[in-house]
Amino acid sequence: MASFARFPALGVFLLSALALVSGGCGSSSSTSSGTSPNLILNGNAEAAAGGTCDTPVKAPDWTSSGGAGAIQYGSAGIGYPVPGAPDAGKSFFSGGPDNATSSLTQTIDVSQYATAIDAGGVTYTLEGYIGGYSDQGDYATLTATFKDANGATLGKGTIGPVTPADRKDMTELLERSSTGAVPDNTSSVLVVLAMTRECGAYNDGYANDLSLVFTGPGI
Repeated sequence: MASFARFPALGVFLLSALALVSGGCGSSSSTSSGTSPNLILNGNAEAAAGGTCDTPVKAPDWTSSGGAGAIQYGSAGIGYPVPGAPDAGKSFFSGGPDNATSSLTQTIDVSQYATAIDAGGVTYTLEGYIGGYSDQGDYATLTATFKDANGATLGKGTIGPVTPADRKDMTELLERSSTGAVPDNTSSVLVVLAMTRECGAYNDGYANDLSLVFTGPGI
C-alpha cells in the first residue's frame, strides 16, 4: 500500500476527509435528553405501615399538618377506596379525622440540575392518583412550587381536585397529570398535598402514587 510520505497530496486529502466525517458525527454540542427519577420521596405512602380504621399515621419524608397521613386500603369500618393505581401498594394518603383542612409537605433540593435548568429546555411532569369518598365533595390537590435559592416563587404546577362528578359518586382515586417548563434559576421545589373537607366529620381527600419528574437535555 502506498504511504502518505510518498504521496503527500493523497495524505492531506484523506486526513481532511476523515476530519469532515468525524466532525459530522461528533462535533455537535447538544446534550442528550434524560429523565430524572421520581423527585418526591415516599410518593406512594409505602415507607412505613399505614394506619388502620380511621386514624392515619405519620408518613416518612413528609411534614404533616392537621392529621394528614398514610392509611391502609380496606381499613376496617371505613368505606375507603380499593387500590386504583397499577402499583398502589398497601397504603394511600388521607386527610384524617376532625379537620377541615390538612396537608403533607416536603421540600426537594434540585440544585444538582441547576446547569441543565438554566440552559433551558427542562420540563416537569407532576402526576398522581387523586380522589375522595362517595358523593361527598372532600378533595385533594397536589401542588409543586418552583423556588430560587432565596426562596422566591418562580412558578407552580397543580393537579386535582377530582370532583364527585369526575368519580361518578364512587369512592375512588383517578389519575391526573400536569406538565410544563421548569423555570430558570429553580433551586428547590415545595410539594404540598392539600386535603379539604366539604362535609362530614372526616376529611376524605385521598391521594397516592405521587411523582414529580424532570426531563430535558443534561438531566
